[in-house]
Amino acid sequence: MKKSLAVGLMIAICTFTANAAQAEDNKFQAAGKKVGNAIVWPFKKMGQGLKAMGNGAKKMVGKGS
Repeated sequence: MKKSLAVGLMIAICTFTANAAQAEDNKFQAAGKKVGNAIVWPFKKMGQGLKAMGNGAKKMVGKGS
């Protein structure tokens, strides 16, 4: 009986420890995504603006749809 209690307790401790480590990894991953989005955001907006300017120029000369 004592052996099964010890094994059960060990499994519970390992489970809680693994969940805490996984939660920390998720926090680091989320932070990395936010930093990546902050770095890429200006280039995305600049690309959208250039695309809009290109579409406007095509409409002025009649080649746009």
